Amino acid sequence: MSKKKPGRCKEELEQAKESLISCETNHRNLIDYMRNGYAYCRMVDEEGHPVDFIHLEVNKGYEDLTGLNNVVGKRITEVLPGIAESNPEFLEKHKRVVETGMPDQFEIYLDTLKKWFDINVYSPQKGYTVAMIDDITSRKQNEEEQKVLVRELIAAKEKAVENDKWKTEFLANISHDIRTPISGIFGFSDLLKDPHLSKEEHVEYAGIIHKSCEQMLHLINNFIDISCIEAGEAKPQVSQTPVNELLNDICAFFKPQAEKKGLELRCSPGLPDNESTIETDNVKVQLILTNLVQNAMKFTGAGSIEIGYTKKENMLEFFVIDTGIGIPADKKEEIFGRFRQVYDAVTANSGGSGLGLNISRQYVEMLGGTIWVESEKDAGSKFVFTLPYTLPFSLQKQDTASLIKGPVNFFSSVTILIAEDDEISFRLLKNYLKDENITILSVVNGHEAVQLVDHHPEINLVLIDLHMPLMDGYEATWLIKKLRPELPVIAQTAEASVETVTKVEKAGCDGFVMKPINKNELLEMIHELLKR
Repeated sequence: MSKKKPGRCKEELEQAKESLISCETNHRNLIDYMRNGYAYCRMVDEEGHPVDFIHLEVNKGYEDLTGLNNVVGKRITEVLPGIAESNPEFLEKHKRVVETGMPDQFEIYLDTLKKWFDINVYSPQKGYTVAMIDDITSRKQNEEEQKVLVRELIAAKEKAVENDKWKTEFLANISHDIRTPISGIFGFSDLLKDPHLSKEEHVEYAGIIHKSCEQMLHLINNFIDISCIEAGEAKPQVSQTPVNELLNDICAFFKPQAEKKGLELRCSPGLPDNESTIETDNVKVQLILTNLVQNAMKFTGAGSIEIGYTKKENMLEFFVIDTGIGIPADKKEEIFGRFRQVYDAVTANSGGSGLGLNISRQYVEMLGGTIWVESEKDAGSKFVFTLPYTLPFSLQKQDTASLIKGPVNFFSSVTILIAEDDEISFRLLKNYLKDENITILSVVNGHEAVQLVDHHPEINLVLIDLHMPLMDGYEATWLIKKLRPELPVIAQTAEASVETVTKVEKAGCDGFVMKPINKNELLEMIHELLKR
């Protein structure tokens, strides 16, 4: 066998070195060219004992994805403290790959980096791993967004099904509940035509008609309230609310009904008058208490009803206690649902839509409180709700009791323009004002109202309906205010939406009254506006 010359061996050695350098260069170029992260790590020390893997080689993609630099020679727990505690599977899966020689793939979220990574691991030789890393944060975020969207779609579907069921119940209830008082109105109105009726019968039938009208108005108000709540229009209208006065008014209103049933009605305020004025929605609080007292009247055949409140820390805790038929334990939550009436036989005779407690609960929560009931069957009931005890910015010095207003029955000579196209509504307003020192002018549309204001400087106040032919009350008020900015204008409307209130304010109205109009409230508003 011929021997190689020394020069040739040296040449082959140089070629082998160049080839090795070329391979290493190509390997380096290859891993640096990869978009994904690449990490070559050792999982054992020099003596073969397992360690948290040590970086032997990483590419630029690894540094870009992780934001980690100068990691070669360092353990993963050095460059990412806490990774073993927050992601134990990260190290466990690497160790399992080394032990079994089987590759693995998994996803982890690194809280320190606020990123999601997809990691593919294999072991090129015993004790070593190669990890290919990809940033999947955007994909995971999209998946989460899709999950949220799916949950929202499911919730929307369930809401739609619930609303459909509610509408079916609503129509069934409104048909029954409104027909009852209408039957009373039609039937006893027809009986009033009998010329042979005695005076007592005439008074009795007129009273039944009036009661039926009140019942139907209460039903309609409940339907309007629940519709406003569903539409998101029932926003709190916060104002100074004298709580003691509110309780006294409610007790005075229900006193005749209580006396007729032989019930004792007690009012128990928890604070002196000068400490009982708070910032809340006066109308909603009155409606909540009215609903609770109406229920107490309905389900109490004998005994007493007590209305009151106590102050507990920064809350007022209102209560309505009755000695009525009570509520079974399994019905206490159910009664706050829509159209939920526990005793059908009683409610069939007493009327009611089953909406009162649901409306009350939603209003209480809207005002920052909670409502619940304490009751046992045949042992009476105690309805309780809380409201924040929020004092007004400036308490008036005068005694709250002096703010209680009775019917206003005094005016100096004034002239009021009534703009109303409905003859019955006009006659009612004229009747309300007939005992006062008031001269009444009337028109049937907004255009005539503007003309009359322009030609009659003696007009002191305008009472205008919002819905009239030729020109509605909104536009007419705006034109009247251009002619006489100081002239008070009161709008009258049957609509209770937030949109209506906003339009009334934009038109420049100084106040508005809801139909059917309460005589005393109207006279008080007129008196206040004319005092300015």
